[in-house]
Amino acid sequence: MKLIENIKRNTGLSALNKSLRTTKRNKFVHNLVTARKIGILGIVNTPNDFEEIISFQRFLSDKNIQVETLVYYPGKEIPPQLLMRKGVNIFNKNEVNWYGKPANSYAERFCSQEFDILIDLSMDELFTIRWISTLSRSRFKVGGMGYTGNPYDLVISIEETKKQIPYLIEQVVHYLNLINNRFAQEQEELVNHNCEN
Repeated sequence: MKLIENIKRNTGLSALNKSLRTTKRNKFVHNLVTARKIGILGIVNTPNDFEEIISFQRFLSDKNIQVETLVYYPGKEIPPQLLMRKGVNIFNKNEVNWYGKPANSYAERFCSQEFDILIDLSMDELFTIRWISTLSRSRFKVGGMGYTGNPYDLVISIEETKKQIPYLIEQVVHYLNLINNRFAQEQEELVNHNCEN
């Protein structure tokens, strides 16, 4: 069994590295002031995981940020209550190939979009999610897993005892609010100047 898993992993990583060579990406550090378009990526193991991700999507939308969410459900049949949400695409293990590459149009389209920020809310490494986050053309990538060869520009380290989606979301928001860049400062100064007049 271990041998088959190793073959799958090595084949997948080889295919991923080959695809990565043709992927163009314009890196730029964004925060929650400068970002206009954010992609959320995650794994949904329970309806509660799904609700946490949807709540985060609403939080970002309330900041006038365009948000698109792509989640993976590891079961064979997606529960109906997870299929009825606007702005959320969900796929399952029937839509990945034998080594874990997503085999659906949602994932392909998600990867091709140039989000200002990609936020990966995965708690555990899964090749299917790694494929999407690695090949995403997003300008700034944020994730909570520091595995070898991860694609993130900002890795948020989380203790094993705190590995839950709400805590990761809290940390993502905290660090994205701490990041300051010149464009964000100029926007803030412009808003303050307009408020004074």
